[in-house]
Parts: sequence; C-alpha cells; structure tokens
Amino acid sequence: MQWKRSARREQWNSLRRKDALSEQCLFLERQIRSSRALVMKDTLRKMKRVLRRLDYVDERGVVQLKGRVACEVNTADELLVTELIFAGAFNELDEAQVASLLSCAVFGERGGADDGMEDAELPPRLAAPVRALREAARRIGQVSSESLIEIDVEEYVKSFRVDMMPVVDAWAAGKKFKDVMLLTKLFEGSVIRVIRRLEELLRQLAEAARSVGEEALEAKFKGASGKMRRDIVFAASLYV
Repeated sequence: MQWKRSARREQWNSLRRKDALSEQCLFLERQIRSSRALVMKDTLRKMKRVLRRLDYVDERGVVQLKGRVACEVNTADELLVTELIFAGAFNELDEAQVASLLSCAVFGERGGADDGMEDAELPPRLAAPVRALREAARRIGQVSSESLIEIDVEEYVKSFRVDMMPVVDAWAAGKKFKDVMLLTKLFEGSVIRVIRRLEELLRQLAEAARSVGEEALEAKFKGASGKMRRDIVFAASLYV
C-alpha cells in the first residue's frame, strides 16, 4: 500500500510539472508572437519611410507612378530597376545594352572576393551604363540606411555583379551558345538560368512601361526580350 501511495504521489507531481511547463510554453509562445509582431511593425514603418523618400508612395500612403512600375516587377530588385527607368538610364541604350545592364539585377551567384569581374574589365559600351546602376543602388542604400534599415550600403552596391554582361551582350548579338560560353567561367546551367530569368524581367518591364504610357521604352524592352528568347536557352529540352 505504501508503494502504491508513493507511486501515485510521484505521478501527481509529474502531472503538475507537466502542466506548469505547458503553461510556460504557452506564455513564451505568446511572447514570441508579440515580439515578432513588434519587429514586423517596426520594419514596415522603416520600409514605408524608404518608399516615401523615393516617391513610390505619398505621405498618405497612396501609390504613385514609380510605385505602379515597381509593382510589375518580381524577378529582380524592383526598387533598383524602377530607379533606373525613372533616371532615364535605358533611354540612350540599344537593346543589347539594356539586356546586359539588367543582367546585373538577376545574376545572383556569389563567389570568392577575387572570382567576380570588375567594372573596369568591361568594354566602354557596357561600363558606362553600370555607373548609372551603381549610382541608383547607392541612393537606395543610403535612403534605406537613413530610414534606420540595417544595410551595408557598399555591400549592397557591390551585390549587383557584372559577370554576365559580356555574355548577355554576345547572346543579344546573335552569337552561338558555344561561342558565348567562351566568355565566362560559369556553368552552362547557370548561364541558361540567368538568361531565362532576364527574359522574364524584360517582359515584366515592357508591361510596366506600357502601363505608364512609355511606348518607346516598352518597345525597347520587348526587343531586348526577343533577342534573349532563342536557340538552346529556350529549347523545351536541352537534349536537342
């Protein structure tokens, strides 16, 4: 009998400990959800501040023209490509230059510090547009930093790599895929993925330009998209 009473007492104590731990878990879960909500609200406030500073929304939060363009983009940094459009960065470029410049926005592979191509290695026809991209990226980074978003401005600017620019320029010129691959150390699959993603971005930007009445820019983006969409890169199967 003494053993049974001791066993029941131990079971009762275990049950109480379990209940106490369950209550503690529920309390901590509520605290976590509350903390996440506060962080999200704070982050959203900072992001809204960036959008206001860059004129994507007005003081009342109403979406402006730049905001309408940015809403059409989901394959690249929408702020960067929108800033390039409104800065007139594409106006004087030909279709191959447009595609080459936008490759910086969709090329996401990261190598070592010495693996990437430097801006200075680019031919003049490609190097000049990159300067506009760097300026736009730096402005976005600085506004974000001033809005208290944690960001390393220079790292953000450098994150848009130029490695694919000569490749895309050659592809837009109609060169064969095997010849294009001589211009890069990237794997064939990586090149194909970037060009396909770039073509999607160009189609989105053509739609964005159309939505705001920029017919010339729409035609240029469509033309650049057409230069990307050919040959083995867009074959239904690579075994052709």
